[in-house]
Amino acid sequence: MTTPPGECVVLDIPQGLRLNLLGLVVEVGQVRIVADRAGLLGGLIASLTCGGGTAAAQSLEAMAQMLRSQEEQTAGADQRP
Repeated sequence: MTTPPGECVVLDIPQGLRLNLLGLVVEVGQVRIVADRAGLLGGLIASLTCGGGTAAAQSLEAMAQMLRSQEEQTAGADQRP
């Protein structure tokens, strides 16, 4: 067994967050959010921890817009003959 390099990163994962093989999962009460490719979740978490309420609200709105866009694309694809 080899010794890991001295520059290893140790993650301090706050309560309510967990890592799995698919990425970051945030659970707040009964709400579960999985990290997205656009990086909006990371921005939201950073806003909640560093940016205050206004920044968090902006991140939530950006995430909501992305979800609405995906729903519209899915609905449009379902309506094609």
